[in-house]
Amino acid sequence: MSQTVTEEVVKLKVRPLTPEAFRPYGQVLERGQLIYPEVEEGRVAMELLRTRHRPNGRQTAQLAVHFTYNQTFIPVQGSMVLIVAPPPVDREADPSTYDFDFDQAAAFLVEPGQVAFIDKGVWHNAVAMGLECTFINVTRKDALEAATEERNDGRIDQISAQRPYVGYIDLVERYHRVLDLEL
Repeated sequence: MSQTVTEEVVKLKVRPLTPEAFRPYGQVLERGQLIYPEVEEGRVAMELLRTRHRPNGRQTAQLAVHFTYNQTFIPVQGSMVLIVAPPPVDREADPSTYDFDFDQAAAFLVEPGQVAFIDKGVWHNAVAMGLECTFINVTRKDALEAATEERNDGRIDQISAQRPYVGYIDLVERYHRVLDLEL
């Protein structure tokens, strides 16, 4: 007999993006400030991406993580919610065992023209606030790597199949929890 497991809903209040609130996860670029993208392998790349609203768009269970580069999100049309959590404690562990700190997870509203720069190792996912959000993604690419495929289903687990340097976590599979954005 199979047993149905119900996911626990973890509420995340969406907060305005401010330098002070975002500091545990990275930086917010302000006038007169310099931020330097870093990559340990590959090259710094910029691409223009679009994320679209999806059914159950307020809920997510998947986040990405990468330790060899930091990443920058710059909405140019539409707003996004950037979901973040501190890096796993043991980055040398098997990625399937990386920890996730629900108590320190946060969600920030990133408006057009704002620049959110996440540190290496920060768990993250970006979702459209409205129908869609077009944004500049400053990231890492290998020499022959193509632009990121736009996904409309909100799933990021396919990225690691294309990019072995990107890990991901599915909170439902691992913890039977889902993050729910409170606006």
